[in-house]
Amino acid sequence: MLADELLAYFERSSAMVKLLRGKQVDAFDSITFEAALDGAKYGRVGLQRLDAIALESLPEEQWLLASLLRHTFTTLANGEHSYWFESAVTPYAGGWHMAAHQILAGHGFETASDVEHYQQLLDSYGTVLDQVAAKTRAQSERGIRVAQPAIPGVVAMFHGLRAAAPGNLIPASSRLEKLRPEQREAFTVAIKRKLQERILPGYDAVIAIFGEDYVRSAPAQVGIGNLPGGRDEYLRRIVDQTGLTLTPQQIYDLGQKRVAEIDERMRSVREQLGFKGSREEFYASLRKDSRFIAKSPQDMEQRYLAYARRMDPHLARYFSRLPKAPYGVARLAPAAEAAVTYGYYQPPTPANTMGIYNYNASQLEERSLLSAAHLMYHELVPGHHLHLALQQENSNAHPLRAFLLYGAFNEGWAEYAASLGEELGLYQDPYDLYGHLTMQAFLASRLVVDTGMNYLGMSLQEARDFMKAHTFESDVQIDSETLRYSTDIPAQAIGYWLGYEKFWELRRRAEQKLGSSFDIRAFHAAAIGEGAMPLNVLEQHLDRFISHAAPKALTARISPVPAPTVTLVYRRASMADGQQQTSGPCRHDPLHDRAQQDRSDQPQEQIG
Repeated sequence: MLADELLAYFERSSAMVKLLRGKQVDAFDSITFEAALDGAKYGRVGLQRLDAIALESLPEEQWLLASLLRHTFTTLANGEHSYWFESAVTPYAGGWHMAAHQILAGHGFETASDVEHYQQLLDSYGTVLDQVAAKTRAQSERGIRVAQPAIPGVVAMFHGLRAAAPGNLIPASSRLEKLRPEQREAFTVAIKRKLQERILPGYDAVIAIFGEDYVRSAPAQVGIGNLPGGRDEYLRRIVDQTGLTLTPQQIYDLGQKRVAEIDERMRSVREQLGFKGSREEFYASLRKDSRFIAKSPQDMEQRYLAYARRMDPHLARYFSRLPKAPYGVARLAPAAEAAVTYGYYQPPTPANTMGIYNYNASQLEERSLLSAAHLMYHELVPGHHLHLALQQENSNAHPLRAFLLYGAFNEGWAEYAASLGEELGLYQDPYDLYGHLTMQAFLASRLVVDTGMNYLGMSLQEARDFMKAHTFESDVQIDSETLRYSTDIPAQAIGYWLGYEKFWELRRRAEQKLGSSFDIRAFHAAAIGEGAMPLNVLEQHLDRFISHAAPKALTARISPVPAPTVTLVYRRASMADGQQQTSGPCRHDPLHDRAQQDRSDQPQEQIG
């Protein structure tokens, strides 16, 4: 079966898939052109085999799996062309080091074979560093270089990784307790030697690339469209990231429209608060307001968890299934914080069964918590954690589905989930609502600046000026984000808002066609119960759900299903030595009534 073969392919080529499958990781992913060619060949063969199948005649589950296979094979087939546009050194596109550190940090030590295996992994890590340097030099020879504004951040990140390497890669003594004393001593000496002879020189080789000659020849203007062949690559990325066939101009125009609408809503909230000054003056007052500044990383963590807990009593009335995996928050490694704007969600693995939001706690005085509620509903519940943990726990789906993650679906769902906070009344505090709207403005503005910088000729400074005029982000965050869109992972950021609109568009379609028989829990089960998918496939899938539910709506109202009692376990994630500390269970009685609020402010039109 094609799905079985593709899963086996990913197990051979992806260390993270092996980790999530509970299998031993013996080497990290190769980032050579040969590996990309191998993937492209595999993708083309897969497409040929799919073309021989009459997909529309398949049962729903098989049709859906085949549709996902087609998108995945197409992405693999395009890998031969995309390879040279994918950076190995920028913070997000070069995230191979995050996966490697996660695998190394979770490695156990009980026997001599574990010691040998860890050293084998470190050798593989050194090989990847060699490949990073080789690819970056080869890209340079093809005229594909990191833009000048992004180079200082790249160099700083590798200096940070180098400085943090002893702490990150030499296992703490507490992890070696099961080894004999002489084993521990010999192992530590061997790892330190390998670090000096293999790993640190690898970092140095990458840093050395970015000398005066490289900087002088690098493009001053950001944007993938300024690279040879970059405009065509950007168009491919829009389809790959979203599944939609929108043009950059359509996306840009939609962003301008949505930003204007959100600006007006924020003006209304300022009036509600009785603020008489300008928006800039209001923002200045918010940035100085101690209520929204964490006193410490621990304070930030507790505030994040408090917002997540506020959502929990409402989950049972909106979702028929909840993940078994608990969730928590943990601080990012300080060495990685300089290059990451906020943080990222890390799904559960067999080695670490908690879903974790890794937050950025650097420069706390510039990290307003005004939008913390929105952020938690996006990252944890009912956002990434609910969807991704359920996807991994779905034993009925083909196991391949646990690893097919489509950006516009994942982030679009998380944004839709965050907007449910408004529907549920969790943004009743005007400041929480304003924080929610600032995040929406931030994400809608990405449609403008991503397409603008990468395709439509917008300069980096023009993009930063636009975001400064329409978002609450600090200059530090705007600087980081605009480089992310234009020099790191172009087209990725547009998926947040496009996916958000697609989920609301399809929900409104279901409400309209099913009328009083519309069941929000059934809709959500259909929307995320089968896992992630491109937005075009999601639309076809939910249209099928609506058509199957429609006959029941014509004959009788669907009886509401009693909501189960929710039991969620919160944990404070501790990254030290891979330990987890339980903060205690919280139990909530279910609420059975479904909110029937008018959501006329939500997007109604079809966008793709």
